[in-house]
Amino acid sequence: MKEILALSVLSLACFLAACGAGVQEGAEQDASNIEETGSELHGEIEHNSAAPGEWEETSNGTYRLTSYGYNRSIGLDFSENPYVPLEAGPMAVTIQEVTVMDFKPENGQKRVVFGGKDEVRIVSAYMVADNYSDMDILFNPDEALLVTNTGETLKPLKYWTDTIDGNFTAGATKATGISWATDDVGSNLTSVRIIIDPPVSKEENLPLSEPLEVEIEILPY
Repeated sequence: MKEILALSVLSLACFLAACGAGVQEGAEQDASNIEETGSELHGEIEHNSAAPGEWEETSNGTYRLTSYGYNRSIGLDFSENPYVPLEAGPMAVTIQEVTVMDFKPENGQKRVVFGGKDEVRIVSAYMVADNYSDMDILFNPDEALLVTNTGETLKPLKYWTDTIDGNFTAGATKATGISWATDDVGSNLTSVRIIIDPPVSKEENLPLSEPLEVEIEILPY
């Protein structure tokens, strides 16, 4: 069964653990010096028991889960029904989770990743891409754009997105976690559209479909 809170906490741990959360202090520090402290932060979040809406502290900032994504047609409904793949030519993408949290970054996270902002809203998605063809394909779901109902178009958040090699050999499967951030924390976020560029034939360098787009409703916990 797709348990909503369990999934949200799990993916939050993965996103924070994989984002280069520990940014080293020091005047010489820049983006290239971001160091991984994922295991420590992963442990912090795994052992926290904050309910949605409650602020919880970590070593690199304070967060609260606020809302989650819902789209029954693709199986993003926390039921026992299987996920329904979205097709883009020979590629199939299953979106298995979308969560939204408010985050107050501290230390190097605030300075390097978020440009000194005191608070941001982060939308995160976990998806799996499958190449069902016998072709080698170039496909980059980790570069997906996010368009919000408030009119923003967001690019993936560096250091918070699990980048993958976009080379999909025949039959390959790859998973990615993507995050997008906005400092517009006061708006009423009710829906988002995820837009992924079409897969491209590696041999012929031609697109194999139209861009993949899907709208996700955002519901409060």
